[in-house]
Amino acid sequence: MKKLVRRIVNRIKITLFGHPHMKAVAYNELYLPPFRENQGLSNNETYIQSAIDQIVHLSQHYQFNKDSVVLDFGCGQARLVNGFKTLGTNLGAYYGIDTHLKSINWCKKWISPYGSEFNFGHVAAHNARYNKTAEKLLPLPFDSNKFDLIFLNSVFSHMMTDDVSYYLNEFERTMKNESTLYVTAFVEEDVPDVEDNPDNYLGEAKGTLHRVRFEKKFFLGLFERAGFNVEVFSHQHITRTKQSVIIAKKMVKP
Repeated sequence: MKKLVRRIVNRIKITLFGHPHMKAVAYNELYLPPFRENQGLSNNETYIQSAIDQIVHLSQHYQFNKDSVVLDFGCGQARLVNGFKTLGTNLGAYYGIDTHLKSINWCKKWISPYGSEFNFGHVAAHNARYNKTAEKLLPLPFDSNKFDLIFLNSVFSHMMTDDVSYYLNEFERTMKNESTLYVTAFVEEDVPDVEDNPDNYLGEAKGTLHRVRFEKKFFLGLFERAGFNVEVFSHQHITRTKQSVIIAKKMVKP
C-alpha cells in the first residue's frame, strides 16, 4: 500500500513540476544534471574539473582543432561537453551516444542548444548492467572513417571481454587512419585476465558489472588485435575511481 501511495505521489509531482531527470542546474553559463551517473561528482566544480583534467591530459596526445570530429561513446550526461565549453575547445562536430535513454533525452534538451556541432543519439544496445532488456549489441550508427577521436570514460569498466572486443572493432571501422582512442578502465598486473567485481578490489561492488577488472597484458592485447597501437598506459591515472587510462592510435591502412 505504501509503495502504491508513493508511486501516485511521484506521478503527481512529475505532472506538476516535470520529471526530475529532465531538470538542470545552471552553473557558470552551463547546464549540469542534478542527477549524476558519475561516481563522486556531486559537487559542481569537481564535476567540471574532472572533465577538464581529462581533456588537458588528452591534449598532450591529440590536438583539438576546428575540424575535429569526436565520438563520446557512453556519453552519459555529456560531462565532456561541459569541459570543452569551459576550456573553449574548438571542434568540428561532437557525437554523444549512450544506451541510457534518459541521459540522451536530457542531453538533447539541455546540451544540444549549446550549438549545432553537438549531436546526441540513443543506441539501444544490450548491456547486462545498463540495458538488460535489449537483445544484442549493435553496430555504431556511423559511416566508416568518420572520427578523429573516440572517447570512453568508465565504459569498458562495465563490459566483459566479448563486448569490449566487439566495440574495439567498431571503433577501428569508424575511425580515420592514425586517429586517437581514449579509454579508462580497471587494469592491473598479475591478476586473472578478466573478472566481474573481483573480491577485495576497491570497495564493495553494487550489482553486476559494477567494476570489471582486466589484466594489463591481456587488455592491451585486445586493442592490438583490433588494429590499434597503444601509445599511453597510465596506471590508475583517474585518482577518483582508480581507473587506468589507455591512449591508442588506429594503425594505418592502405
